[in-house]
Amino acid sequence: MEGQTQAEARIDPNYAEGDSYSAEDAIRPLVATNCSIYVVAHSTRAMQPARRFSEVVMMPHILETMRQLGLNRLMRLQSYTWPHLGAGLGHGALIVGAPRSGRTLAFVPSVCQAVCKSLTENRQRRMQHTGKWQPDELGALALILVPDLQRVRHVSALCHALLRKSHTEDWVTLVLNIPSANSEHYLRLLNVVGCLVATPVQLTSLCREMPGLLRFPRLQFLVFDDVDLMPADQLRNAQQVLQEILPTTHFPQLVMVSQSYSDTWMAKLGAVSDHPAVVFGDILEAALYGGTRIRISLIRSKSSEVVQLLQQRPPQDYRTVIYCRDDEEMGRLVADLEDHDFACLPYYQNSNLEDHEKVHSWMARSGGLILLCTDGCPELTIRNAHTLIHHGLSSTWSRFKMRHLMLSDNLNNKLDFTPGKSSSLPLLSQVLLDNSNQRQLPRLVDFLQLHQQVDPDVAALAQRMRKEAQSARSNKHALCGQILMLGECRDPTCEDRHHVADVDRRPSYVPASGDVKVELVRVYSPTHFCVRLQEHLPIRGTWKVLPHLAVQEMRLKLRQEMEPKRYWPPVAGAICMLHTMDDKERVQVLKVDPIEDVNILQSNLTVEVQALDVDTRILVTKSGGLFECSKAVQQEPPMAIDMRLLGMIPKSGESSWTEEDRLHVELLLTKMPKNHFLQANIQFATAKTLFVHDLVAMMYADNFKVHVRHLSLGQKLIQKNLARRCEQAKLKIKDFFEENLTKDEAVQQEVEKKVTKILIEENKETNEQTQENTPRKLDNNLVDNECSQLQNTQLLPPRCLRLIQMAREMAAENEQKIKSTMSLKSSNQMEISSPENKENSMTEIKEDGMNQLYKCMMNCAMLQFQDNKLSVKDTNLVANNPVEFLDNVIRGGSTGGDLPPLNQKSKKKSKAKKAKFKEEIPLQTHPNVVRPEVTYHQSVTTLELQVCLPEDDHEYKAMLQEGQIFFRATSKTSDLIYQFILTLKFPYSTMDDHMSGRTVYISIVKSLAIIYPLDFGEYRFMKPNHEMFAKLDDYRHGKHVSLKGFLKDRVYVKQKVNLQENSDISDDEERNLDGIERVVHDQIFH
Repeated sequence: MEGQTQAEARIDPNYAEGDSYSAEDAIRPLVATNCSIYVVAHSTRAMQPARRFSEVVMMPHILETMRQLGLNRLMRLQSYTWPHLGAGLGHGALIVGAPRSGRTLAFVPSVCQAVCKSLTENRQRRMQHTGKWQPDELGALALILVPDLQRVRHVSALCHALLRKSHTEDWVTLVLNIPSANSEHYLRLLNVVGCLVATPVQLTSLCREMPGLLRFPRLQFLVFDDVDLMPADQLRNAQQVLQEILPTTHFPQLVMVSQSYSDTWMAKLGAVSDHPAVVFGDILEAALYGGTRIRISLIRSKSSEVVQLLQQRPPQDYRTVIYCRDDEEMGRLVADLEDHDFACLPYYQNSNLEDHEKVHSWMARSGGLILLCTDGCPELTIRNAHTLIHHGLSSTWSRFKMRHLMLSDNLNNKLDFTPGKSSSLPLLSQVLLDNSNQRQLPRLVDFLQLHQQVDPDVAALAQRMRKEAQSARSNKHALCGQILMLGECRDPTCEDRHHVADVDRRPSYVPASGDVKVELVRVYSPTHFCVRLQEHLPIRGTWKVLPHLAVQEMRLKLRQEMEPKRYWPPVAGAICMLHTMDDKERVQVLKVDPIEDVNILQSNLTVEVQALDVDTRILVTKSGGLFECSKAVQQEPPMAIDMRLLGMIPKSGESSWTEEDRLHVELLLTKMPKNHFLQANIQFATAKTLFVHDLVAMMYADNFKVHVRHLSLGQKLIQKNLARRCEQAKLKIKDFFEENLTKDEAVQQEVEKKVTKILIEENKETNEQTQENTPRKLDNNLVDNECSQLQNTQLLPPRCLRLIQMAREMAAENEQKIKSTMSLKSSNQMEISSPENKENSMTEIKEDGMNQLYKCMMNCAMLQFQDNKLSVKDTNLVANNPVEFLDNVIRGGSTGGDLPPLNQKSKKKSKAKKAKFKEEIPLQTHPNVVRPEVTYHQSVTTLELQVCLPEDDHEYKAMLQEGQIFFRATSKTSDLIYQFILTLKFPYSTMDDHMSGRTVYISIVKSLAIIYPLDFGEYRFMKPNHEMFAKLDDYRHGKHVSLKGFLKDRVYVKQKVNLQENSDISDDEERNLDGIERVVHDQIFH
């Protein structure tokens, strides 16, 4: 799109301004074919495919729009379905294919063609007979049911693009969705609607809202898209509704799209269609439909198994094809078969024309010969085999499925009842597996379990192989959101992680039970939030203040390197720094695109990362923005964590939430009164997620001197009919994490038993020692209690706790060794009576280095715990005293973890000085003065600030003077004053401000049009606007690319390094891209 401005590039000829659909939502046709190059199509009569667009009868604007969407030639799947569906009523179809293989475009153009044709006839009839609409002319012309809301948007956008240029009256709605609550859309159904796209749940709820009013007397098409993904209960309810709204004079054309074949759906199609058709884009599904029996054998000797199978199915009666992995394997098998008197016809990859003619003769008359070949022979067009033996499996799953194309001509046509049409010989596909070719076993077992019984031993082996393969993968994708909400995933194309890994195990700094007080950071959905932990209440314990967030943030900044190095190569699971134009944050790498050469530093490699401190969002960035961070920064615990309401699912029955629901909950949680806090009860926890029973807002009632519940989010969602509690989903989620939860409990019990045993042995040995050799006089029970509290509350860093545990173990081992040595010495009476030896033995005990280290660390832990107990009484001490706050940051952020001074007098003096300092410099901020929430971003010429106030009745003043912005806002209904002072570190010219709603917009014009580095980290109320910063990055990157191209065309810059282009992602089964259409997003509209 060279030579166009940005505004012109956004113009889409198929979408008008104000449309509810966008080009981004439209489904793109596949550009490169994958699984659907070959098609198996059966009907009551022979189906003739269309070869080119000119053979298809469709409106000109529909054909033109499809070309603009990228469909420049007919795919095999569409070449069969378009002519069949265009024949009119009675021509239904069942389309079976892999996801994203062109299934949607196999029926949508035909549906839109029927809708346009019907609308044109209605317009002509209206011109001839003016008057009111007749009752039989109202309602929807096509009804498309899809499994989820995301699919609703995609299919609606595609239908809207194809129908938009059809000229209709104002009261005709071309494409309609069913919103959660909107009477205007309900009224549209009483008029003429072209395509109604909805989920089964939406259709059922619509019938309840309008009982007796929904009638579609002119319905032409009824489509079930991805019918195998629709839950059985939702599908059953939708079918009951359809019995009421379908026309009584005729049954519309029924189209069912699925990933797998089902005899039940085929029977329903045949019951309402005079000429049903089944079209397979998946050859393996077609083989099972046609009567092929697939068997799996785990064997040690493949040759003997092949011989035994050939004896059961003689090649003279069954045309047999054996697939090998390569020519070398084929040569060994040919020698073994010839030793058993079997005639073979090997077709090697270097075979000549004479060998190819022999294969053609074999196709006409096999003569008992056995054909052997590999996947590298696409020139073989065999379609009439009876026995297919997989001696060696394919390198990819798609190639394995395409092998069954050799059986296609012998597949039984269940729709053609002409005598003699069906094949009398049974078809067999035998898979031979040993230790060398088990790679495709998990995929094959998953497929066969949908259609037939599988040997339990084979299924167990496939499950074990799947776990091993998943643990060996380098990429650590985020867990699937459907599993975290519903306990299962219904999307077969989902690329997220669907298994539990070691990275999901809960670390020590994440609380596993009890209650927590949290700070809300972001609302992702009505049941999914990003929070920051503030306090923790263990079971049968008291509230414990968690490490201060300001302390953690300051420690992270102090430990960052001034000039960090580029992080290369990115490794999944690693922690690094993400640098944008005005912000730096810590992220964890989740997914990395394939790297051709790690020795070549790349800046445009796509990397998927997850934020750790600002929030927990998952974003896609480039490797050029990733930089290394020190080990100390990597070991710091994340400041943000996800929180989910366990067992709360949408009341509507959908598998996802709408944006309106999210905004409603976000407004509910942000419009809270002052002095409230959020509290939740933990059910269980993983590494990055807290699963809680409910999220409540608590407030302190001054009259009753108690905390009362202001809001229960779970009850609120139930009252608003947005969500409901589902015990089944709750159990599924717990079962999914059962392995990790069991391991955590076992490890925790083992540690507790070990610590208890060590402390008991230490207590016994201490009691046996004499009084003069015991330097400490602390109560052992008190030490046990305090140490257990230290471990449970995590006051010490995890590294220090591990060091204490190591010291305990090594001290116990050394004391046992000394005890055994002393028992040996006591057997000699002469040595016992010697006072000199006695003193030496006692000296050895005193000089035990590890024992002294253990005692020293125990004393430090005791003193630290006692100091923390005193500091808990005043929780605002760290935030109010700047001297102690900075001193705390420099020492590592722990409260009271320093060693006690040797001189007690100096300690008292230092305390007196600190107390005197507190009296001399009181806190200057008035209690009624608070900081508002301010978001910021910058453009090339301005710095933009957005000040969010709680209400829109505030009066504000903003002033820019001597490089500082002064802001103050007051309200007549509140005593709070919102104010801040912000220092600018760049030259400026003017400032402009205005208020819209409850947001104040401040714009500072720069003196120079330069992107300045902004460091507002010291202002806690300042939050960067990541979306605007991302747009600025894209703008600067585009300018950089255009300037580079401009200079390169004029030979001002000599290209010294030729960067290698990223290779296209292969369709290997590890990426699960089998049957997925590839899209060129830059070539949609021209």
